[in-house]
Amino acid sequence: MLLSKVALNSVLRQVGQKSVRTNAAANISARTLSSFQAPSFSQNHDSVTGRRYLNKTRAPIDDVDDVDIIDEMDEINDIKTAGDMEFYDPLTEDFFPEEDLKVSEEIEEAKRQAIRDEIDGRTGRLWEDRLELTDEDWSSGKAYDDLPDWTEKLCSRVSRERVQVHPDGVPTLEKMSEIALPNSAPKHPALGEAKKYVKHRKDVIFQGIYDAVEEFAKPQMERILSLEDWNAKQDAIDKLFEDVHDALKKSSGDDYVSVVLGNQKNFPILVEKVLEQYLQKVVEDEKLSFEGKKAENDGVDADESAVPIFMDLNQAEGAVVDENGVPKSVHPIKSHKNDGPGRMLEEWELSANEKTKRIMIRQSTREIARELKKCDGSRVIVSGRQGTGKTADILSTVASARASGHIVFFMPDANRFRRHGFYVDVNPHRKDEEGTLFDLPVLSQEVCADLLDIHGKDMSGMEASVEVLSTVMNNDQMSKVAKSLGLDGEGPISLVELLKVGSENVALSAACYDAVLHTLMNQTSKPFTIVVDEFNTFFDQGHYFHGEYDANVEKSIPLNRITLFKPILDAMGVFKSDDGSINIKEPVPMKNGGVVAGISESHAIAKQITNDLVCAAESNGAVVVEVPHYSKIEVDHILANFEIIGIGRLRFDRGETVMNEQEVAYLRMVSGGLGQPLLDACVH
Repeated sequence: MLLSKVALNSVLRQVGQKSVRTNAAANISARTLSSFQAPSFSQNHDSVTGRRYLNKTRAPIDDVDDVDIIDEMDEINDIKTAGDMEFYDPLTEDFFPEEDLKVSEEIEEAKRQAIRDEIDGRTGRLWEDRLELTDEDWSSGKAYDDLPDWTEKLCSRVSRERVQVHPDGVPTLEKMSEIALPNSAPKHPALGEAKKYVKHRKDVIFQGIYDAVEEFAKPQMERILSLEDWNAKQDAIDKLFEDVHDALKKSSGDDYVSVVLGNQKNFPILVEKVLEQYLQKVVEDEKLSFEGKKAENDGVDADESAVPIFMDLNQAEGAVVDENGVPKSVHPIKSHKNDGPGRMLEEWELSANEKTKRIMIRQSTREIARELKKCDGSRVIVSGRQGTGKTADILSTVASARASGHIVFFMPDANRFRRHGFYVDVNPHRKDEEGTLFDLPVLSQEVCADLLDIHGKDMSGMEASVEVLSTVMNNDQMSKVAKSLGLDGEGPISLVELLKVGSENVALSAACYDAVLHTLMNQTSKPFTIVVDEFNTFFDQGHYFHGEYDANVEKSIPLNRITLFKPILDAMGVFKSDDGSINIKEPVPMKNGGVVAGISESHAIAKQITNDLVCAAESNGAVVVEVPHYSKIEVDHILANFEIIGIGRLRFDRGETVMNEQEVAYLRMVSGGLGQPLLDACVH
């Protein structure tokens, strides 16, 4: 009994009691506690909670009469044991049964699954990668060769029907200047062309209303034109004016016209003007039909209904590729370690279809072709934002000019030429009104080899006269050239022979290059075209120094004093003065051909330099061709072409992207209508 009282006192102290109860209460409590036996894991063990044993062994509360003792027993029953912690929430300090815990976990998992399903079901996002290697693939021991191969059969019918390739593969300048092509996207007002963009938006709004009016009025006009009484026709026209406004506002065919424009204050005025123009067109068509004539297409309407057309360099007549798979028609474009020309080569390298090398023909390409086909020394500046496709337009021009019989001197990476000339020499013979000229022998040797490789046959029969040779070479150089060719005495030398000497002998390369360029620019038997990409890099800080130009070797040599660049800059009529400003002079154009200079936005050239160059060239008579962003229809056709040639994630897409308007809209949005970001979005 004494032990039971000690145990009772211990329990009472735990619940905050300060005194021991009466003997009767103690006897009752002791009897209750004496009936308790500690649970044993070997005897009737419950694995869930020890408290369940406590509940089983306690005396019924009805046997206790003292109210205080009953309260004490309730507090004892409320004591939580360690087993209860399995279902204890420390944040809410609440306890719950095991069944509630399972239900809660099921609810949370259902929420997580709902989120995953919602993400998987979203549209307007990029694709799942069908070539993604799963953990099972890694553990299965599959090799790269075990992955599925791309074939042309994977291309969707929609893409095949959408993409159109020129029947000649590469059209001539004459043919390309006559192709009907869709309009490109207008300039954004943030790029300084607010007036053009406002005009474009007004034209878009007007065309939207015109289409809606035509759709509503066309059935009515058939009935009106069939009326014989003039007064009845006039009444019908008046009724048409009254009905067309309300009809367009209620129309569900074009939400933009009915919902957006329909709530504008001047909407009735716009509808009236549009209907008047539509009626005038109907009258003109009726008149032409009555006279048995057809309206002639002035080219603008053809552009509005036209679709993009691609040229395929590999489908051109006599197409040849080099060791890197690049068509010779755009030689010598190639990837360099530090300076690569544009992203056109990257698109071809990423393509799974090695049989095609396609470039989209755009209105800007057509505009360049229209200038070059004149062969009157035309000068063209190709400008535009980075990624709009300037390099693609330049490559199209080079291929088309060569298909037209032009001899093309193509410098695709002018930035490399103006920086990596290895060494500069003093020209031993030539001087101009400003002083001594300088040579870049290594780069001149490279140019001679390129011209000989691509145009050796075209220059067959052309010779550099003695007068030209004496202008660009001294007696020692002329004797060395003649000796290397096995010639005796003075006389004209074939351009092919000069290029061979220049490509083999670096000491004579600059003189041979100069003689060939001088001859080509002054002959009239074949058109000669110079095409230079990254032209604005010529006007950045110089990289060539020589003590003959500056005794302190502090000032760089202007490029118009270097024989490699002088013919190009003289033909364009622009140069950089010693103080760094860009000036103009009388151009020295070729007698039969033209010059195309591309502006690069991919290099760290000050924007002010580029702007000053374009303004100077334009003020001196050059034509500036702006390469705009891709329009909606152009983006659609580029994506279809990506699927056909097997680019990136569209390689195994089977048309799911090109037929999904939200996917196409998403790609158009993230790329901003620019070629480079569009390619990146389709690859990554």
